[in-house]
Amino acid sequence: MNPEQLRQSARSKWLAYYQENRHWIVRLAIWSTYRGQRRPSSSFILAVLTTLEPRLLDALPVIVELTNDPDRIISALGLNFNPDEELANRDNPPQLPPEPRLLPPQPFVSNRAEEHSEEAAQTHQT
Repeated sequence: MNPEQLRQSARSKWLAYYQENRHWIVRLAIWSTYRGQRRPSSSFILAVLTTLEPRLLDALPVIVELTNDPDRIISALGLNFNPDEELANRDNPPQLPPEPRLLPPQPFVSNRAEEHSEEAAQTHQT
């Protein structure tokens, strides 16, 4: 099992579940803030994900041996984010800057002093 694939799968399945069930999840008293991110409690997210992602269910015994802190597990899975903000960002991707435009060509003007003194000398000779 590739950990990055598990993270991506868990993320997309959690967001899809949250979006579909948001109308009742937001009313539950399960919200918490961890490292500055407001989200449903880590225990709730883990419970949901064990039904949605069988690979996580297989990996949890090993994960819990490493840490039994649900907040750290959620953070390691890349799920420590506010799902409402994440869905809003997904629906409104950042605007790309406009294509760069080239400036019109300008006549070359040297800033080398010796070239300017040669031009000045030629101008005075004529």
